[in-house]
Amino acid sequence: MQQKEILHIKGHDIVYVLTYKKVKNVNIRVKADGTVSVSAPQRVSRGQIENILTSRADFILNALAKYAALEQTVPRVCHYRSGDTLWLLGTPYFLTVQQGRREHMEKTAEGLLLTVRDPENESLRAGTVENFYKAYCLEITTQLVHQIQPTLQSMGVPVPEVKVRSMTSRWGSCKPSAKRVTFACQLMEAPMPCVEYVVWHELVHFIHPNHSPSFYGVLSSFLPDWKARREMLNSCQYRQMKNQGGK
Repeated sequence: MQQKEILHIKGHDIVYVLTYKKVKNVNIRVKADGTVSVSAPQRVSRGQIENILTSRADFILNALAKYAALEQTVPRVCHYRSGDTLWLLGTPYFLTVQQGRREHMEKTAEGLLLTVRDPENESLRAGTVENFYKAYCLEITTQLVHQIQPTLQSMGVPVPEVKVRSMTSRWGSCKPSAKRVTFACQLMEAPMPCVEYVVWHELVHFIHPNHSPSFYGVLSSFLPDWKARREMLNSCQYRQMKNQGGK
């Protein structure tokens, strides 16, 4: 039998789920979803259990804080319905979904307007949103490539072909032999300084196709604050599209 209880520990109200079962000792487990699970033998009173929990206060609070921090690095679940918040270049926009003759999304004065033939079709909504981010990413990254490349031209960096796709493990890639750079469409959720950092990062790979000290030396000479930009990028505070890449 399970019981949900509340215990005040060091200024925090801790909710724990108590289960009496055939065990020898009181066992405490803090789960990734923030649940504190306690299993105990029938002979142990609730008062004794709460004394044990109080004695383990630092362990419990530290674990809860760790999981709360990790939660910030997980993309939020988004179903792309009216009222949802989407991020574009670090700015939150309210989404409005309407029915129309074709699939389309655009930025308006009020927010982001998503038009689909079947508003109840979640995969159709998600696909239309992704196509919007891909097109927007291609436009923005192409502009940045053409702005940055002349600065690196004397070091042998060509004007590359720019491609965009959905990525789950990285923000961008560079293929010097093909003179091509590819960016994740999820990058468009991040603030512009982060996007600029990724474009610089990939273009410098034409000079050093690795992450050697020489690579970071060149990057630092042109973008001294790249570490702060990378930290902002990987904070995931703004994300709803799945991408957990790092650079």
